[in-house]
Amino acid sequence: MANQLQLLFSIITLSLLRFCCGCTEREAHALHLFKAGLNYSSNVLSSWEKGRDCCLWDGISCDNTTHHVVGVNLTGSDMKGAISESLCTLPSVATIRLSDMGLTGTIPPCFTKLSSLALLDLSGNSLSGNIPPLSNLSSLTSLDLSWNQLTGSLPSSFSNLSSLTTLILYHNKLTGNIPSSFSILSSLTDLDLSENQFTGTIPSSLSNLSSLTHLDLSQNHLNGCIPNSLGNLSSLQVMVLSDNQLTGTLPPSFSRLSSLIALVVDGNPFNQSITLLVLPSTLEQLYISLNGHHIILETLLQSLRKLEILSLSNCVLNTSTTWIPSFQLAMLYMASCKVVDGQIPSWISTQFYLEELEIAESNLVGEIPSWLLDMSLRYINLTTNHLQGHLLLNTSAWKAIKVLDVSNNALCGHIPPIWPPHIQGLFLNDNLLTGSIPPSMQVCSSLQMLNLANNHLNGIIPPSIANCSSLHILNLGDNNLGGMIPSEFGALRQLQSLVIKNNQLSGAFPCSISNCTNLLFLDIGQNLFIGQIPKAIGNLSNLQVLAMRKNKFEGSIPTEIGQLRYLQILDLSSNILSGFIPHSIFSLQAMLIEPQNGFIIFQMYFLSRRTEFIYEDELNMNSKGRDEHYTYIFSKMASIDLSNNQLNGNLPSDIGKLKGLILFNLSMNNFNGTIPDSIVQMSWLESLDLSTNHFSGQIPLGLGSLSYLGALKLSNNNLSGSIPQGGHMATFTKSSYEGNPNLWGCPLPKNCFWPEFSPPHLLISLATNEEEHIEVSLLYWIGVGLSYGVGFGAVVVSIVFTRKWGQKYFDGVDMVLKYLFPWIKNLTI
Repeated sequence: MANQLQLLFSIITLSLLRFCCGCTEREAHALHLFKAGLNYSSNVLSSWEKGRDCCLWDGISCDNTTHHVVGVNLTGSDMKGAISESLCTLPSVATIRLSDMGLTGTIPPCFTKLSSLALLDLSGNSLSGNIPPLSNLSSLTSLDLSWNQLTGSLPSSFSNLSSLTTLILYHNKLTGNIPSSFSILSSLTDLDLSENQFTGTIPSSLSNLSSLTHLDLSQNHLNGCIPNSLGNLSSLQVMVLSDNQLTGTLPPSFSRLSSLIALVVDGNPFNQSITLLVLPSTLEQLYISLNGHHIILETLLQSLRKLEILSLSNCVLNTSTTWIPSFQLAMLYMASCKVVDGQIPSWISTQFYLEELEIAESNLVGEIPSWLLDMSLRYINLTTNHLQGHLLLNTSAWKAIKVLDVSNNALCGHIPPIWPPHIQGLFLNDNLLTGSIPPSMQVCSSLQMLNLANNHLNGIIPPSIANCSSLHILNLGDNNLGGMIPSEFGALRQLQSLVIKNNQLSGAFPCSISNCTNLLFLDIGQNLFIGQIPKAIGNLSNLQVLAMRKNKFEGSIPTEIGQLRYLQILDLSSNILSGFIPHSIFSLQAMLIEPQNGFIIFQMYFLSRRTEFIYEDELNMNSKGRDEHYTYIFSKMASIDLSNNQLNGNLPSDIGKLKGLILFNLSMNNFNGTIPDSIVQMSWLESLDLSTNHFSGQIPLGLGSLSYLGALKLSNNNLSGSIPQGGHMATFTKSSYEGNPNLWGCPLPKNCFWPEFSPPHLLISLATNEEEHIEVSLLYWIGVGLSYGVGFGAVVVSIVFTRKWGQKYFDGVDMVLKYLFPWIKNLTI
């Protein structure tokens, strides 16, 4: 009995405690309204049940004394929706963290009522609109609105946020000037306004922010000189001003920045020398670029004993051959930075801890020095220079290497048979390498990117490459490789890009490639492949680019291509394909939508401690009647090219569904029937080529409404009737229409100035010789006769009944004849 009474007492006590100490009904209701405005798939909000104390809900924290809600933290939750104004009714809330949730809409202006708010983090969402005034938030210490789509200028009310220590607004679309009133924020330690669209100069008043340790104004449109007063920021540790339009040079006062660790000012058009400057000896990271003419001497760098990262670009580096730096670098980047003698600077050999080296586009000449092979480098980029000689590797060379890029040089000889086992990216493309691909490359089990394109390699593709199971990129294009594609390639399940174009490869396309279901980019064009395109091609469900041009594929186009719902570029041109176009092609989902903001279809990244190595695929396509080389393939580049085959049949009437198509080429086939009127629905078309077929009927009238159409070829068909006028149709020359005997109207000479509505079935041919004839409308001659009769009758009447009018008539005729025939001097009537 005692136990039962004790249990009953406990239940009553807990109930009373909950009644007295739980969050208020008003706060719970406000949070429920906030929840109602969200779409969520995670379990984060499953604990938000009515009737349960909201202080026990996930992501909600309460004060232990007052039991009011003081914190809302749903960071990283998989949700969508807008921020409800109901949060503004939480009077005691001090912390709101709603970052990386996918929220949309605007920031509620009522947030200014939250007088207790100390931290507001809405970063990593898709919020838009202006930043509302937050002047009443006197307790706010941290504001993070980064990675959104906010617009407008910075509110002047920010100067009232006297407690603010952290202001993070990077990666938005904010405009206007940086307010000089920011100088009032004396407690500010972190200010990040980068990746916006701010203009104007850097306010010199920022020097009043005596507590500032981190300043980032990079990737804006700021201009003018860097204020000398910024040298007063004695607490500043990191200053990032890169990628603006700043001119002049670094202020001399920077030598007083005694706490500065990182100075990042590259990507600006500085136009004054920095040779005589003295930089703070505390620097550990220095990123600077000039305008390509100014010289950097070793005296500028000698005092930087703590320097670990040095990035020089677009300058001239002049150091003596005997110089030994006082620092030990971990990373050295010299993009477009010329060295005086064109050699890799010998002082680099003294950098025993160097991990990353980039000397790209620097006009380097000669051979790669042997001492460079002995360094423990992880990342080497010597691309786009004039390096020559053989690439010599031994068993001890570059044991730690992860990425080697020596592309676009003049290296010769064979590919070394032995490579470091942990290499991830190997770029030897655009050199003069000869011989075959060594089968021993199979030992590269960590290899993710292999580019050997545009060399003089021959022999076969070794099947052993399939043992590189981590391979994401394989580019062997533009060589002299022969044989067949190894069927073993089907084991490359991680492969995303396969380029073997412009070789001498032959045989059938292996069905095993269909096992590479992660493929995004496949280019096997300009080879000698035969047989049919396998139906298994439809298994490549992620494919975005399929290029098989200039081979000897025959048979019909497999219907299964229609299963490639992400396909945006299809090039089967210059083969021996026959039969109808499968209707499934005109339902390719990625081509049914209008293009949005263009982004590069395929990129591969290598992330190092600081650098981001990017690989981007390239492609040759027929655009506007000529072959074009596309260095970047953007998502909006939707294209179908089936030209120069033996395809026949009619075009389906629903072809207009391909609204996202930019390039469309069916030339040099055997298509017949009419051009469907629905083609005018393809409003993004830039190039349309239907030439050299058997199309008949009239040209769709709406073609002139396609505002982006810059190239049109309808020549050598059986089209008839008048050429539609208006819009872009007036910009095309007669070559767009030639070879259609029954087609007339401008720009063709036939009936160019006669009414375009003249019915073709009432035309009369007046042949003057075998090579020239004139077709005129019967209605035209009737109109001419009536006009002549009326005009002649009016003249006769005027002459007979009015002598004065008659004299004026003959005077007018006399003037016209003398103007048209000046050689008739004394003609009078």
